[in-house]
Amino acid sequence: MRILSCAISGIEKAVSHSTTDPVLAGKNSDLSQTVLTFKGVSTEPSPFFDTPLWDVSFGLLQGQLLLVRLERGRFRLPLADLAAGILEPINGSVEFLGRNWRKMTADDAATQRAKMGRVFEGQGWISFLDVSQNITLAQRHHTTRSDAQIEAEATELARLFDLPGLPHGLVAGARREDLNRAAFIRAFLGHPALIILERPTRDLMPGILPPLVNAVRAARDQGSAIIWTTSDDLIWRDRGIDATFKCTMFGARMNVDAEEK
Repeated sequence: MRILSCAISGIEKAVSHSTTDPVLAGKNSDLSQTVLTFKGVSTEPSPFFDTPLWDVSFGLLQGQLLLVRLERGRFRLPLADLAAGILEPINGSVEFLGRNWRKMTADDAATQRAKMGRVFEGQGWISFLDVSQNITLAQRHHTTRSDAQIEAEATELARLFDLPGLPHGLVAGARREDLNRAAFIRAFLGHPALIILERPTRDLMPGILPPLVNAVRAARDQGSAIIWTTSDDLIWRDRGIDATFKCTMFGARMNVDAEEK
């Protein structure tokens, strides 16, 4: 096991050799484009997170999956907020689809974030919106897809995750388990370029794992890059997840647990 002081072995080399435009490719396209790059990223300690990050560098190409094992009791990482350009590092830079978040306008950043899906460590729901509105909000505002297309895909995803259909009603009135499953619809809807899954199986194991692994596999086949954090040893050892890279958090650093495939 090696401390990740500069980069996950081999990823930077793969990123530097990718010369295609960093846009999401279709299922049959060459999946060699860079989706996310961290370059020497460090953050300050914050009460919003259980640990900062220190000197983290990695890159994810289309179809790759980074599985991150969390330390006991340290579940809230700044990793997802950095990837989404919500948090700025004190050192280093974060690029999404080849663009540095710091150099984007507010409108550009909002458009780029619509190309991401996320299952939050917290619920991440807008309380005054219907659950279905929460799920479809980004697709309705940042794509040219029709409402019918969006709802058809959302309904299909709902059934995949054992919901009878697209959930409706206010967030406050929904069952916690239904909200946890609805979070997957929101995360996978619209074939995002990057999907971030923050401990996605909590409170839903073991039944959620087969549909989740199937959804992740399908998303990767279509070019999505995935970051999946977990505190569950069963998830860490599950070969069906087929992670490209595996890292363990050690304080603010990341330890490489497996070489790339």
